[in-house]
Amino acid sequence: MSDSLALRPTLTTPSDAFAMLRRRALPQHLDGSTGTNRNSGRQQIAADRDWDAIELWLSQYKGRKSASTFLAYEKEVSRFYVWVLLTLQKPLSSVVHEDWLRYTDFLRDPQPATLWVGAAKRPRLGRDGRVSDAYKPFAGPLQPKSIAVAERAIWLMFSWLRDAGYLAGNPLLTLSRRTGPVGKARRTERMLEDDQWLCLLNWLAGAKRDSINERRQYARNRWLIALFYSTGIRSSEALAAKMGDIEKVKDLRTQKNRAFLHVMGKGSKPREIPLTDEVLHELSLYRQSFGLSASIAPREETPLIFSIHVKEKFRPLTRQALYTVFKGMFEAAAESLEDKAAADHLKAASTHWMRHMAASAMLRSGTPVLVVRDVLGHADLSTTSLYSHSQALDMHREVEAHNHLDLHQASKQ
Repeated sequence: MSDSLALRPTLTTPSDAFAMLRRRALPQHLDGSTGTNRNSGRQQIAADRDWDAIELWLSQYKGRKSASTFLAYEKEVSRFYVWVLLTLQKPLSSVVHEDWLRYTDFLRDPQPATLWVGAAKRPRLGRDGRVSDAYKPFAGPLQPKSIAVAERAIWLMFSWLRDAGYLAGNPLLTLSRRTGPVGKARRTERMLEDDQWLCLLNWLAGAKRDSINERRQYARNRWLIALFYSTGIRSSEALAAKMGDIEKVKDLRTQKNRAFLHVMGKGSKPREIPLTDEVLHELSLYRQSFGLSASIAPREETPLIFSIHVKEKFRPLTRQALYTVFKGMFEAAAESLEDKAAADHLKAASTHWMRHMAASAMLRSGTPVLVVRDVLGHADLSTTSLYSHSQALDMHREVEAHNHLDLHQASKQ
């Protein structure tokens, strides 16, 4: 063995590879500076290593408006890059089409599971910013829709690197459209059955409220369930919102003040989400349990969802923490179900399921489908970001007339 090969660092785990990637410590034979798919012509960017070029591509998605897109794309390209380093032992800029086909097979069953699949969802980085030794990129096999998400992110990355003159071509060749009926069918399964939903509410009703911390957890959990179930709000929208983003508009037809939460939706489109009186009541209880006034001050900067661990000021909950809170509620509630299949289904639920359930509940209660579309921000219309107050008030009336937040079980002591 030559001296140069003997000195090459050994990458044995995803944690090793990801840590070296982030530190820009990859050796030359892996950093992409000599990748076989590098463009020999004039580049439009100065980057000469794969990760530097990828970060330039990702930078266009940074910022509040595209934060969720940035996180999703960064996750997909990072774990693909880690897989390339560990499995193929070559730079990303040497990937060919057959490598991509091999990766999609791997996504359907990440093996060896002991190396790639974590027993629980854990953060990649510790508080010190270093890559966790326990980092494993996957929670299990990916479903077709999730594979399609990964494909789109990676295809966009390769396409941009090709257009920037960094790569000679896009090894994915084309972007397939493999969503179809399977993905749609699975989406409808990502909801709770009526008995599972009732189980969650009964669990909430029986939650301990002896200490200050328990009472705060209880109020926070009620607020989260009320907010997500009644509005279908996206996690990214809720986490970025502040209390001061809630505005009341006078409804001249009924002489009633109607509340709307202003959020920045998908595709950087502003949206107004109706908040009924029942939802506002839950918000008041949430605020009061943390020593805040029941009413919101003008332009108040308090996060719409904040950590219960209050020291000097209210800090917004992180995306990972929100996921963990909902998972904790679902898993705790499932313990009371005797039917194993029903319990497993409830344990599998996540924050995003609340969005599907909100849409289903609105439609079942008779809310017009176009109103549901606008409330959830599903429509890609030029007028979505330009609602007039009259349009918004019509939407609010329909939501309040047909939808009621029944958390009466949770009020029992």
